[in-house]
Amino acid sequence: MSIPCPRSRQYVSRPPDFPACYTRRGPAFTGDVHVDAVLRAFILPPESDPDAFYHTINSMASEAHRFFALLSAVSIRLFDQLTVPVTCDIIMRHYPSADQIPELLQVLCECGFVEEKEGTFVNTPQALVFLTASSPYSQVEYLKKLEIRTHELWCRLPDIIRTGPVYYDKNAFFSRMVLPSMAANALTGRLQQVIRAILELPGIPETSRMLDLGGGHGLYAIALARLNPGMQCVVFDLPQVGEAARISLAKYGVENQVSIRAGDFFRDDFGRGYDLILSSSNPSGKKTEMVPRIADALNPGGYFVNVQGGDASKKNDCVAELECRMWRFSDEPEWRTRDGKRRPFVSDDYREALGRSGMEVISMATVPDPFRVDDSITMLICQKPYKEEGRVRFPAAIYASCFIHAPWEGSISQEIVASKNVHPPSLLESERGSGVIRGDSPRFFPGDRAHQPKTIPVPGIEASQNTGAKVTVSR
Repeated sequence: MSIPCPRSRQYVSRPPDFPACYTRRGPAFTGDVHVDAVLRAFILPPESDPDAFYHTINSMASEAHRFFALLSAVSIRLFDQLTVPVTCDIIMRHYPSADQIPELLQVLCECGFVEEKEGTFVNTPQALVFLTASSPYSQVEYLKKLEIRTHELWCRLPDIIRTGPVYYDKNAFFSRMVLPSMAANALTGRLQQVIRAILELPGIPETSRMLDLGGGHGLYAIALARLNPGMQCVVFDLPQVGEAARISLAKYGVENQVSIRAGDFFRDDFGRGYDLILSSSNPSGKKTEMVPRIADALNPGGYFVNVQGGDASKKNDCVAELECRMWRFSDEPEWRTRDGKRRPFVSDDYREALGRSGMEVISMATVPDPFRVDDSITMLICQKPYKEEGRVRFPAAIYASCFIHAPWEGSISQEIVASKNVHPPSLLESERGSGVIRGDSPRFFPGDRAHQPKTIPVPGIEASQNTGAKVTVSR
């Protein structure tokens, strides 16, 4: 029997007609379903394309292998050896018993984290910024979290299915897996955008007390303390979270400016007399019952900066949902419900709660978060009004553009002027706490501090608007 060449026109990958398949003794199939199923596997190739199958499986396996190679390189601090171009022989001196370094370097080159130049290897800019331990933007802690979840959850998925989920102690879970990673993620852009927005608020240089409510790692309080040496900050969070904040305080050297206060903000008192309160990615900024307590804790003119997610229609992530079913807290009585509705942040109820507490929304913006590209982060800035003689008003002529443009932005810097016959507008009873961003309402600085008057320059105001007398503001 001659077998035609695959390139011949006579060759077909699959016989079109089963009855046409004969042996020397007759038809190959017997009529028995089970027997014919076995015979069919020897005669006919699979109906589904094996090339597509192998491409999918091998691609998934290859990506997993590359990921493990990256985790290994981070674990042995290989990227710290590649801050300047070095040869493979020099690198291997740091790992004398390793025979895999040349191949590992080639894998990292394919991944785009290492570059080979004339026989030397050096970090790419991406690896230098995010994968070296000495970088202020290092994401080593985030990769450690991924490694822990990979080994403790995904590699154990068959056992989890058979015997049940992995149980975590809540204290260890937050201190080992959550907070260090959250701190690293925040430094990739989100924290800086929030801090810049706060520093642009009028009167922030004069603020003396700040509360980071549910502050966790404490980086927001630390950043404001380092940028404003006269500010005293408090990080308020659960007792089991305090250790992560203490590590951050020691790292950045702000123990004299930032203190840690343990408690549950739903039940415990977190103090009063703050010029600035910040809540970021925790329930204190979403629960309406917290709004009056936050308003009471603010000084007149104080700011409440609330940064939360949940206002975007997030696509369902089945992989993340599967991971959530692999573990539980040791004190969790039952499974988390499936298909639960996401709690929106800027809801009508929340706006009404702000209004009832007398706080006015002066700025609302979307904050891009490189770590959460599939979700929307909203930053809401509110201000507590100043009360005088039964009226609620904002006595300083600081307009909404001050909350949008930094003083150094733009080529035109002109002074705020107002009509000679117009007094500083008051917030009427019907307008109080409306929860609407008002561009025509002047703002004021936190606290009652008497300093030399200053004229306030605002970029981008047309000359036609500058009619009347100059308005000065006492800081």
